[in-house]
Amino acid sequence: MRGSRGAPPLDRRSEILRIVVVGLAFALAACAGAPEATAPVTSDSLRALRWIAPQADAVKALTVAPIACEPAPPKQPTAQTLELTLGRIAFESPALLGGAAARMGLSCSSCHINGRGNADFFIAGVSGAPGTADVTSSLFSKVRGNGAFDPVPIPDLATRDGGQISDRNSQQFEDKVRGLIVEEFDGQPPPAYVFEAVLAYLDSLDVAHCVDPSATVEADYAGDYAAVISASTILRLGEAPADVKLFYIRAARERLERLHERFIGKGEARAQLEELSALFAQAADGIRAGSSAPDLSGQLARLGVALVQEGGRSLYSPEVLQAALDP
Repeated sequence: MRGSRGAPPLDRRSEILRIVVVGLAFALAACAGAPEATAPVTSDSLRALRWIAPQADAVKALTVAPIACEPAPPKQPTAQTLELTLGRIAFESPALLGGAAARMGLSCSSCHINGRGNADFFIAGVSGAPGTADVTSSLFSKVRGNGAFDPVPIPDLATRDGGQISDRNSQQFEDKVRGLIVEEFDGQPPPAYVFEAVLAYLDSLDVAHCVDPSATVEADYAGDYAAVISASTILRLGEAPADVKLFYIRAARERLERLHERFIGKGEARAQLEELSALFAQAADGIRAGSSAPDLSGQLARLGVALVQEGGRSLYSPEVLQAALDP
């Protein structure tokens, strides 16, 4: 890790993933009988609708994402693999920001999906045309708010086009990222461990890693579920500081909330999501009291089975989402 305490070992992550894979294998044959998504969806029930332009194709915006131009994962996970994963999770979590942005559910990735851009991003009073944002808006920053409306295009962070700081290992880049978190979005300075992981993740983004930078990928429950698993690995590492564990508990619970928004039927997945979120909250209370975190691998595996069983009828399905948006 940059600056470095060293990234945590990967044995716990491997164990959890093994359990989950076994559970998912059994679930693949059990997709029938999943709950229907019958309730209409609004920006009150699905937060991502809050920053999608009114004229945009909301279904496409919520189910298709630009390809992530990240380094190809190694055949065997390494300490750096986990560091980049934890950096990405922080980048994609409102826990990294503060103020109105965090309360709205915004994360860095709301503007920069997969570290790229977001042509459909729009918030009234913050955006001009879709895909723009006023980075000196008083709505988000009590420090940088300048009282003027001056939105600019949202940059693709993987495009090293000279419009951004080229040396992402420099003090200049580190200061810029810290300023964006603390000043532009009124966030608290993140734990050093988390901040180093975010810097490493940002440094890994490069269109050179993509054969076709214009390609897209399906945005489904698997990405959110994998983030919960990865965030949970930090809890069982004795050398990880308490503030780091608490940060990733917040990030994991936010991902569970995101899944909860999409699994709106009365099925097992929704109940599992609520139970696991409560267990993470209990873990946070224990960490604050000086206790060790519990092993949640069994609960994570059961959740994985339920997600596969019900995923085809969740709001991750374009057809189900379309029907819920236009009941």
